[in-house]
Amino acid sequence: MEFANAFDPDSPGVGDWRLAGDPARRRFWPQSQWTYLATVAAMAATFGADLILPRGATAAIGYCIVPVIAVGTRRQDFFLGIALLCTLLTWLGLLFEPPGALLWMSIFDRGMVTVVLWLTLLLVWQRSKVMMALAQQTRALKDATVELTRSNRELESFASVIAHDVRSPLNGVGLFTQLLELHPVIESDGECRDCVRSIQSELARMERLIGCVLVYGRVGSGEVQLSDCDAGAVLADVRQALAADLRDAGGDITSDALPVLRADHVLMGQLFQNLIQNSLKYRGDEPPRVRVSAARQADGWRFSVTDNGIGIASADLRSIFEPFCQGHSSGSGRGGVGLGLATCKRIVERHGGRIDVQSTPGHGATFSFTIPQQPQPIKQPLPRRRGGP
Repeated sequence: MEFANAFDPDSPGVGDWRLAGDPARRRFWPQSQWTYLATVAAMAATFGADLILPRGATAAIGYCIVPVIAVGTRRQDFFLGIALLCTLLTWLGLLFEPPGALLWMSIFDRGMVTVVLWLTLLLVWQRSKVMMALAQQTRALKDATVELTRSNRELESFASVIAHDVRSPLNGVGLFTQLLELHPVIESDGECRDCVRSIQSELARMERLIGCVLVYGRVGSGEVQLSDCDAGAVLADVRQALAADLRDAGGDITSDALPVLRADHVLMGQLFQNLIQNSLKYRGDEPPRVRVSAARQADGWRFSVTDNGIGIASADLRSIFEPFCQGHSSGSGRGGVGLGLATCKRIVERHGGRIDVQSTPGHGATFSFTIPQQPQPIKQPLPRRRGGP
């Protein structure tokens, strides 16, 4: 692949191959002027050996090396001209062969040298075309990556602006509903009070939706900040952040000894928090019990988050990680927007892992995800934000 990238597909002129600006590629190919000199020197040395050595056309086989050197100049006209000149010198050497060599044998030998020379030319030519095609594909992929990065940045900025612009009227409507709620006419009418509270509930739901969409977008962009992440300490922070929810639900979180692994500390906290919030949200009649465990695998760690909630219907297992999917079995009035598990999937995939779920309705669910031993980071800084959907 490095060989393929040595050519610039956007070079001016049909017959001009120019070396790209990467210093590593310049070290791979000699500088053009030295390649010209090496090509001429190899051709001259072969012609001199053909004239001096008393072995007929044997020395002329050295011409086959010349096109291989000439392709390093990245000029098609020079490349073809050198091949024609080598062919001419091959047959010119026939006139200067030492006496005693059989004419038919010399003609046969030089004919074979010519065939091998042009076969070498053809192979080098085809290889060059393949390299050019690969270089064009690499350039196109690089341009697409740059454009996608730019588009993602613009989209994130656009989403933030839109969220701010949407929140402003929502805040205004929320303020007016608070004023309405305090009005004596509204206070004295139970139906009006219910309507106002319904409006306030929908405003709160819209606010949660906007926040979840922004978190979902931020998780999918930027760089994964890899470091030695203590999963046990991360879970302890999440337990502290969810203390009020656990107290209200009468829930409990237990865990095995969790490992220290290479991962993004903030994203791992977001992942644990979303999964545990999901367990608290879709709990059954019993107080929620959540257990977190981890097992070492050949390529990393596999974590499991098990709860005793209402479970997930088999029809929903394939789509439960899709954005805005809450499942048919989740029930109503749970307060979710369907982005918590989608965010979890994004976080795991950005670490190079996979997430899945096993569940039986009425018997809880087990969410399992893998974190590879050596996740591959991405290059753009990621805005740091905590808080589950």
